[in-house]
Amino acid sequence: MDSKKSIMKPSKKRSGIFRSGCQKKDRNRKMSKKMGERHMDYFAHIDGERKQSVLEHSEGVARLAGMFAGEFGKYEWGYCSGLLHDIGKYSLRFQRRLQKGDVQVDHSTAGAQLCAAKGGYYSFLNYCIAGHHAGLPDCGSNTDNGGESTLSGRLKKKVEDYQAYQTVIEVPQLHSAPIDPKAVPNPYFSLSFFMRMIYSCLVDADFLDTEAFMKQGKTERDPGTRIEELYRKLDKYLENKRWLENKKPDTINGRRSEILRHCMDMGTQEKGMFRLTVPTGGGKTIASLAFALRHAAAHQMKRIIYVIPYTNIIEQNAQVFREILGEENVLESHCNIDYTSSEELRPMQLASENWDKPVVVTTNVQFFESLFASKSSKCRKLHNIANSVIIFDEAQMLPTNYLKPCIAIMEELLQRYGASIVLCTATQPALLPFFHGKQTVRELCPRREEQFQFFERVTYQNMGTVTEENMIESLCQEGQALCIVNT
Repeated sequence: MDSKKSIMKPSKKRSGIFRSGCQKKDRNRKMSKKMGERHMDYFAHIDGERKQSVLEHSEGVARLAGMFAGEFGKYEWGYCSGLLHDIGKYSLRFQRRLQKGDVQVDHSTAGAQLCAAKGGYYSFLNYCIAGHHAGLPDCGSNTDNGGESTLSGRLKKKVEDYQAYQTVIEVPQLHSAPIDPKAVPNPYFSLSFFMRMIYSCLVDADFLDTEAFMKQGKTERDPGTRIEELYRKLDKYLENKRWLENKKPDTINGRRSEILRHCMDMGTQEKGMFRLTVPTGGGKTIASLAFALRHAAAHQMKRIIYVIPYTNIIEQNAQVFREILGEENVLESHCNIDYTSSEELRPMQLASENWDKPVVVTTNVQFFESLFASKSSKCRKLHNIANSVIIFDEAQMLPTNYLKPCIAIMEELLQRYGASIVLCTATQPALLPFFHGKQTVRELCPRREEQFQFFERVTYQNMGTVTEENMIESLCQEGQALCIVNT
């Protein structure tokens, strides 16, 4: 065929430009002369006879990372990080490693160095791209040399020639700033958290695209049922139980029904911060779920995350949620859960990696530690916290030793990542003074003080200072008693 007829004009897709025809062939021939080949193909992964090109992988990761970052209004940041994260694979040495496995190659540093050279907003992607396998690096100092694992050291490191990427990829434009420094009380903290969220988008997208290629699309992942359908499931459950019908304020079930109806009505309120201050016995588990599902459905939010201090409470609540919503829609994520014991639990095991289920129940420790983590395995799920309803059950048990950073993260999620937060407890902690900005909190419990008076079922007697003998004598006179001592 006449080669002139096969020339194609460059075509554009989103931010990347993918060239073909003579221009691409000429440049590739120059690169491939070193390996004695007529034409050079660059691959990201090889599985037997099957091969995935670097371009195909980069485009796939870019689309996914962009979609993830789009949940908090930063599509272009996710897309750019995904498109550039593996340009180091456009080196001849990496292609040799991929096909023969007899050499070691650092392919992550190239994209970080390219972003550093471009400067401006691109510099904020350095950490994400450099650490997309090994974890977010420390910054280091200007005195670090190319052998250091810090970001400063990595940016000075000599890397393999990867310029062949220019034949198929053009660096996307970043138009939006990562944050508005004038709109945040602590811009350095906000910027570090933004980079961690973009890192999460990149890491999860990289894992998912690679997994899809290696498994030929048969990944066994199941994201569960849409929130709108789950709300209908709850509505049907409540109808069958007739929990909304009792409107007698002089009965316990009537009071529970009142609290439940009010929470459902409040679900259409604008996103933000809420309190559910319900006395013991008031049905806060179902009431909080009802609010969260109605709220998420009203605002097209992705999931509901319960953050609970104790695993025994997690197990109890998760069982209630599974009964209402179905086992496939509720993910328990804590140290007592092992999803690897059965092949039937494989979808749950995969979902635990990135919290890709509509309802997630986890611990305070795992939730907050992940938000400050640097390892890719822990950070991978962070982007799925954006645009979620987060319920802190037993909110008075938030770790007091780390209260300021915990509140700072909660404020970030509220202000910049589309989350709504519910503080759910009978004894509300005084958290508002720890928020930097003016925070409006809406109460979900109707007639709160009256509810507490109605549900009060014990009387307290202060015995003062007593001897052990006197205490024993007093207890022996009772058929049933609760004795609270100071030690």
